[in-house]
Formats: sequence, C-alpha cells, structure tokens
Amino acid sequence: MTAFTENPGRQAPEIAPKTQERSVVGLISIGHFFSHFYGLALPPLFPILKAEFGVSYIELGFAMMAYGLLGGLIQAPVGFLVDNLGPRRVLLFGLGLNAVAILLMGFVDQYWMLLLFAVIAGLGNSVFHPADYAILSNKIHTDRLGRAFSVHTFSGFLGGACAPVAILALAGLTDWRTALIASGVAGLAALGLLISRYSVLGDEPTGRASPAPGRAEAAAVADSGPSGMRLLFTAPILLFLGFNILYGMSSGGLLAFTVAGLINLHGLDLELASGALTAHLFGVVAGILLAGLIADRFPRHLVTAAGALLLATVATALPVFMPASAPALIAVMAISGLGLGAVLPPRDLMIRAIIPPGDTGKVFGFVFVGFSIGVSGASVLFGWLLDFEMPAMVFVLAALFATLALLAIGTGHVLAQRSQAGD
Repeated sequence: MTAFTENPGRQAPEIAPKTQERSVVGLISIGHFFSHFYGLALPPLFPILKAEFGVSYIELGFAMMAYGLLGGLIQAPVGFLVDNLGPRRVLLFGLGLNAVAILLMGFVDQYWMLLLFAVIAGLGNSVFHPADYAILSNKIHTDRLGRAFSVHTFSGFLGGACAPVAILALAGLTDWRTALIASGVAGLAALGLLISRYSVLGDEPTGRASPAPGRAEAAAVADSGPSGMRLLFTAPILLFLGFNILYGMSSGGLLAFTVAGLINLHGLDLELASGALTAHLFGVVAGILLAGLIADRFPRHLVTAAGALLLATVATALPVFMPASAPALIAVMAISGLGLGAVLPPRDLMIRAIIPPGDTGKVFGFVFVGFSIGVSGASVLFGWLLDFEMPAMVFVLAALFATLALLAIGTGHVLAQRSQAGD
C-alpha cells in the first residue's frame, strides 16, 4: 500500500456539525482575505511612494517581490511547522505578523525600512495556504470540502480585488500612511476575532491528531507509504508542484499584462482594456464558486479540471485571432477567467486525496511554492515580450502554459491512481 489511496473515509479528525463547519470556513476565509489584500496594498501607492522615498519603480518592485516570492517560497518549511505545532497556532502568528508589518509600514521614513517590513509581512503571509488547508481538511466533512475550498479561494481573490479600491480611497481621504496603518489595524481586528473563536479552529497538530471514525484505515495506509520529505518528492506531488508553476505562469501573466497586451495588440484604449481585465477577474471568481458546487456533486475531479483548463486555453488564445471588437474581447477574457477559476477547487481536492494523515500542511505548503515561482517568472517573461513588441505572444504563451498545466495535473492524478491500483 502507498499513501496515494483515495479513501472516502479520509475525513478529518473531529468532524464538525454543519453550523460549526460554517464558522470554520468563515474564520479561515477572513484570514485568507487579508493575505491577498496585503499582497496588493502597496502597488496602488507606488507613484506616491516613489516620490516620497526618491526611489525607482524597480526598487519598489523589490518590495513586492520580497512579499510575494519570499512568502511563497517559505510555505514549504512552514508546512512542516503546521504539521508539528498545529495549524491554528501557526495561522494566528502569521496573520498577526502580517498585519503588524503592514501597520508599521505607515511609520517608515526610509526605503530600506519599507523593504524590511515587506520581508516581515511576506514571512507572515507564508502561513496561510499550509495552515488553512490543514484546518479545512481536518474540520470539514469530505462531502462539503469542495464548497469549503472554493469559498476559501474566493475570499482570497476578493481581498485582492478590494485592496486597490480601499487603499486608494483611504489615501485620498487621509494620506498613504494612514491607509497602511488602518489596513494593519483591520488585520489585527480580524486576528482578535480568530483568537476569540480559538477552539473552533481545532486543537491538535495534524501529525498527532486522533483519527476520526472511518479514518483509521487511511492512517494505516499512510504508515506503509511515503511520508514527510519522501512524500514531497514522489511523482504525483512533484507534478502538482509543476501544475502550480505552469498555472502561475498563465494566470499571473494575464493578470499583469492583459491591459498592456490588448492595448498593443488591438489598439484598445486604457479604459476598455482595463474593463477586459476586470471581466477576467470576475470570471475567475465565478469559476471558483461554480466549480466548488460541482466538485461536491461530481467526484470525477480530473474531468472538471480538464474541462476548465481547455475552456481557459481556447478563450485565452482567441484575442490573437479576433478583430478589435471591445465587447467581444471583454467577453472572451471573462470566459478565460471562468476556466482559470474553475480549475482551482478540483485541484485542491485532487491534492488532498493523495495526502496521508499528518502531512497536509507540508504538502500544501510545498505545492503552493510553485504558484509563487510561476507568477514571478511570468512577470519577467511576459514583460520581455512586451518590451520586444510581441503582445500576441502574451496570450499565446498564457494559453500554452494552461495546456501544459492540464498535462501536469492529469498525469499526476493518473499516477496516483495507478499507485493505488498496484497495491
């Protein structure tokens, strides 16, 4: 037997009543909201910060890299802490560290101090995926896990969408310092709420939690299969890591360069090109929620993921071959977002299905490193394409990466099933 058995009894310890499950999902989603909110708190202020500190946009970009890339890479070792110390403690510490760092950015008077707090905020941000998925896997019944994962993902995207609007509104009413301080205070208020519901989030480290009824078989399977570091370097886990890298290249490239790509490719004005990006973002959110409902009713998650990625591939490539019709381009980019959003809940469920008890934090932390790598790589590659006046390649490569992501997730899922069948 190996750890890749898809056992329907692999429910989490302490299966919670539905009302308690809703509380768990709500609390976890609040933290995930602030994770994405803080990730986009600085970019709207870049023109102000550039003048304030006398730095270049490249230097300000280093602050974003410190937050996003560092926070992403640290997820892997944080996953081990989650499994050994317990996800609840790690989550609360990370949220507090993130919020305090953002708050203190409002008091800095030199660029190096801003960069330092960006590093600290990134360290805090590293806890959310490994801790969140561990708590959800431990507390939500398998039959409702798809919806829980989709709400969790949706809350993060919502936080990212709200950040530019909220930060600029606060800065307009007051100043940039007050905007960051208020954002940090809001995160600390959320931390207080989570602390007040401390017991709802669970008690035990995932590696020491007592199995719930029906989970003993899964624990026996895990004891006879790969675990710990050995598990991370098995083929299915590495393929899911590869999926996240490729998905990050596709989605990250579109988020960063859809506007510039459509302006250079079709001559759209800034307002219409921004409308296409907004439609894409709403498509992502709609896809996440829709797939969350489908995933709990249709257990063939690879089919759902494949359909979503094929839709995203076709829609993402279409702007290259379409006439410069703003309504059509906006509609196509919305469909592209729908596909890219709809793949996320089945992806999460397929990953969870191959994780033995006690390894949830480290596996989710490890595979989500890939997304940070992909988004960072896309920023360089797609920017280079635009610098060399190849806007069509933005959409061609985004579609290609989506196709390769489908191959990675499909191969990973098939190898996991073959491992089970061969036992």
